[in-house]
Amino acid sequence: MIKVDSKMSAYYRRASSVLKLVRFAVLLGFVVFAVFCIGFFKDNITVDNLRYLLKYLDLSAADNTPSDAEITLDNGSGVSYVLVGNDLAVLGKNGIGLYDFAGNKLYQYDMQLASPAVLSNGKNLLVYDTDGKDLAVFDAVSKVLEKHFDYDVKSASLNGLGSFAVITSEKTYRSGVVVFDRDGKETFRWMSPDKYLTGTALNANATVVTCAALSNKNGAFTTELVSYNTATGAKEVSKTFEDTLVLKLGYAENDSYLYMLTDSAFVCFDRDLNEVGRASYNPENARFFRAFDECFLIAESNNLSGSSMTVRAYGYDAAPLFECSCEQGILDAEYRDRTLYLLERDSLSVYDYGTEEAVLTPLASTPLGMQYRAVRADAYGRYVLIGAKNAKRNSLAALLQDNLSKDAEDTGNPQENSPKEEISVRPDNEPVGETEPSADENVKNTEDIPNPESPEISPPESSGFSDSSPNTQNAKDVTP
Repeated sequence: MIKVDSKMSAYYRRASSVLKLVRFAVLLGFVVFAVFCIGFFKDNITVDNLRYLLKYLDLSAADNTPSDAEITLDNGSGVSYVLVGNDLAVLGKNGIGLYDFAGNKLYQYDMQLASPAVLSNGKNLLVYDTDGKDLAVFDAVSKVLEKHFDYDVKSASLNGLGSFAVITSEKTYRSGVVVFDRDGKETFRWMSPDKYLTGTALNANATVVTCAALSNKNGAFTTELVSYNTATGAKEVSKTFEDTLVLKLGYAENDSYLYMLTDSAFVCFDRDLNEVGRASYNPENARFFRAFDECFLIAESNNLSGSSMTVRAYGYDAAPLFECSCEQGILDAEYRDRTLYLLERDSLSVYDYGTEEAVLTPLASTPLGMQYRAVRADAYGRYVLIGAKNAKRNSLAALLQDNLSKDAEDTGNPQENSPKEEISVRPDNEPVGETEPSADENVKNTEDIPNPESPEISPPESSGFSDSSPNTQNAKDVTP
């Protein structure tokens, strides 16, 4: 017979009552808020808005499908993959589809995209065709808006509020950048008469847009970083770099840093474009890079075949965080909540970047029965492996438990666990020197360098690597 502690029982009864009261109060507050919105914003309420509200303001927050769910993808030509809440967006040359892990296809929008690219801020997806003229923004339930440009779209950037900047070619100018708010209203435009814009970044509240402008000066390539105030149109600050080709720009850590990926280095600046850190890499060995909220990853091959690779992580001040090597080759990488997921050719390896000590330690590893293209992780401790025709979701907790069970079977003693092996690591506080350059959803966040029409400017060849996993090369944002 089980003995029940009366004091503990009373405690849990009181706790349960409090939780019920809190839940009721929250629900009541939501109802009041909904009534207020309907009354004051009835002209702006649409069916899609209501669907979005019902989907993402649900009190449960997470879906009810099992962690180990598996779904079938009907778009085998998918090149980019992004998690939107609990759902998976797949971008291919024929358009974009959104799937939930109950096996439902939530929507499919057909688009003819020769070189598809997608950016995500976690709530919205910005889809465009590099060197095409069409762009569209999606949320978790539908297409929000679309734009058609008179001239080719070269690249774009998206901030957390849904504002976005677009670089286009122009008839009477070299190129230009246009900034739009979340509703698609134009808020800023700058046309460059003599420079090619190769990248752009938009800050958190869309008050500053920064562009990389490429020109030919005295026979050498010169890139100017220039920031404009989108409200006044005034140039705020600029900085020039010789023999530098910019591949990607982005704001990070609440606009504290602007990062720049060049053809040889990862460079970080403060708000006034003062350089605060630099990390060099070898462009001939670079295979992919990814931008995350917490760090920037660069993967480099250690041999000609690419079978041996090293992944290095940097903070957004360019300080080295950690690195690890893999002898099987790396197809993709994901970093979330201080957890690193490495998708290798026939296995998935998971590492923890310690919260107290800056040490990267292996957590778990699992063999894969098939070759996947990409790995993504969500905010609920789950990861998704994506193949050509299917996507499989599992929980990190289940993977860890499975590895513990296997270790117990191997040792014959479930009570003893071998200590975690420490991997090659560089601490957070290691100083970053001012070194000379030699050194970001399968989401194309790297902007392809435009092919100039003028014979006087002929940019050097791009390094050819992407900011995402190889299956989406030339398709990040990374994002960013």
